[in-house]
Amino acid sequence: MPDLIHGHDWGEGSRPRVLVEAAEWQAREELSAVLRQQGFDTVSCPGPEGAGQRCRLAAGDGCDAAEEADVIVHALRSTDLRNVEALRAIRQRLPEVPVVVEAAAPDLGRRRTELDGCVVIEAPASPAALVEGVNRALASRRPAD
Repeated sequence: MPDLIHGHDWGEGSRPRVLVEAAEWQAREELSAVLRQQGFDTVSCPGPEGAGQRCRLAAGDGCDAAEEADVIVHALRSTDLRNVEALRAIRQRLPEVPVVVEAAAPDLGRRRTELDGCVVIEAPASPAALVEGVNRALASRRPAD
């Protein structure tokens, strides 16, 4: 099982930084590749489901990758409550960082409160929908207090 992010390297330059959270390696790589092709800098995390452990933010620890990201793409299933806890921790601890959530259509009504304020794209997201969602999130970014 992969570990949650403990160290990471953002590329040099001023490209927007996107943290991609997805449990499966292939999904992380596909999402990251689409974003890199569009000029974004990416770091990926398997999330609590993929790592088999609690999210560092939810546990009260810091997460440099999330704290330094311009946008977070949360493509983790809501069926694992650790993933839901991770999304809530991101929203509570990093309110200035916009979140793009990839969610299945049945989840949209059920998770309305939790998804409020997020840019939501329907799973499985097409490359165009992913890029458009990240661009919308960047446009909505609030400065840190």
